This record gives sequence, C-alpha cells and structure tokens, in this order.
Amino acid sequence: MRITIISIALLALTAPALASASPEPPEPGTPPSLTGLERTSGAILPSYLRCRASRLPRKTIFSFFVNQNATVTVVFKRMTAGGLSGRGRLVRAATTGRNRLRFVGVVRTAQGAHRRLPPGRYRAFFTSSNEFGSSPTSAAGIRIAQRQRRCR
Repeated sequence: MRITIISIALLALTAPALASASPEPPEPGTPPSLTGLERTSGAILPSYLRCRASRLPRKTIFSFFVNQNATVTVVFKRMTAGGLSGRGRLVRAATTGRNRLRFVGVVRTAQGAHRRLPPGRYRAFFTSSNEFGSSPTSAAGIRIAQRQRRCR
C-alpha cells in the first residue's frame, strides 16, 4: 500500500513536466518548432452572424507550444469542392512555451484590410519562424456556422 501511494505521488509530481514543450532550450541557430496545436471548439458562430442566443461559441482559442521566441503566421484557407482557396492570415508574436490565439472569425487580407470570414469550412495552417528558419506547418480545421434563420 505504501509503495502505491509513493508511486502515485511521484506520477503527480512529474505530470506537469510532461506537458511542457521542451525541457531544455534548443541549440543556437536552430529553427523554431511549433507543437501541440489544439483548439477549444471546432465550430463557431461569430458575433457578426448572430441575431439571437445560440449554443455555439462566439470564438475559439488555438493553443500551441513553441520552443523559442518566434513569429507565428496562421493562414486560413476555405475548403471547397475544388480544393483550398486562401482567405486571409493572422501574424502574432509567440514566446517560448505555451501560447494562445483567440480567433473570432476576422482575418487580414493580403492588402492589410480586415475581413470577416463567411460561413464555411476552413483549415488554419500554423507556421513559426524567426531569424534561423521556420517550422513545419501544422493544421487545424474550423467551421464557421451559417447565420441563424428568422433574423430580422
């Protein structure tokens, strides 16, 4: 019985260490890595499409780990029958460790203007980069729901 309690206590102490991105810093001159990409919700109904209460969330939060300070670029592409078509991007600074990015359905176009994404299915492609290079691309899917019926 005593051995079981001690082993459980040791597991509890080591569990937070397993959740970190990297236990040691990378070697100088290596490109950043982006790992552990997750999202809080797969479907959202942004406030610009709402007219009454809905069970769908207004936003989703993407979380990921980077092993060194970098710039993270997120490119949103719409999934269509003919393939993927670019719709916009977000660029954010990321620090070493866990980072969170709130997404409410608004991106920037190539000209720099804000754009509200229309309802549909999208893929978000994440890439981290700094002066030493860039990471492989990670992707997550998201759906922007249709405007609610009977809106006035």
